[in-house]
Amino acid sequence: MANTQRLKLDLGCGSCKKPGTIGLDYTTQPGVDYVLDLGADSMPFPDRSVDYIYSSHFLEHLTEDTWVKHLFPEISRVCISGARLEFWTPYNWSNSAFILGHRNFINEDDYLHLCVMHPGVWETTLGARWLLKEICYVVLPHTLVDLHRHGIALDFALRYFKEVVQEMGVVIEVQHNYQGPAVKPQRTFAVSRDSTHFAIKSDLAPVVDEDISTAIRYFQA
Repeated sequence: MANTQRLKLDLGCGSCKKPGTIGLDYTTQPGVDYVLDLGADSMPFPDRSVDYIYSSHFLEHLTEDTWVKHLFPEISRVCISGARLEFWTPYNWSNSAFILGHRNFINEDDYLHLCVMHPGVWETTLGARWLLKEICYVVLPHTLVDLHRHGIALDFALRYFKEVVQEMGVVIEVQHNYQGPAVKPQRTFAVSRDSTHFAIKSDLAPVVDEDISTAIRYFQA
């Protein structure tokens, strides 16, 4: 199949299909090209025929068991080596993650576990090696301004505060027969998914025994 014929998909597109993609969803709606249950049905495309898959606020409606046993391996099947995945979901530590109908509560560790922490273990299950290239946190403008006004570093807020991030996006590269090392993802933030993504400056300093002792004494006082 020539490169110009590679397919681009939007999984769980609803009525808001990404332009230039083929829409797949559970119900008939404007923009849905194929009606099927992505948690159980095979996608109607040949092996290694897809070079881009997009999904927006869909994965949280499936269980993790469905991800691992069906959807993610099916994604690997249809994707060529080098295919790009772009998934957007409510962030685990936001109120909107827990609205009715959501079955899964997603944070960066879900993808880090698959792609960075244990990629060799997951490669067999996924049917390909997934390389996590970027984790993007969407922080609304008023939240970003409030953090700045209070002198709170964004990296600190991401580690310890809830309701800072509204949604999280990941960019993943699918590779078949990959022999290289795990890839450390770039961490970025943006005020909307389609706006400029900025690198997050880490403020995490090494911890030594003296730091631990000092902290213990402080909290015993």
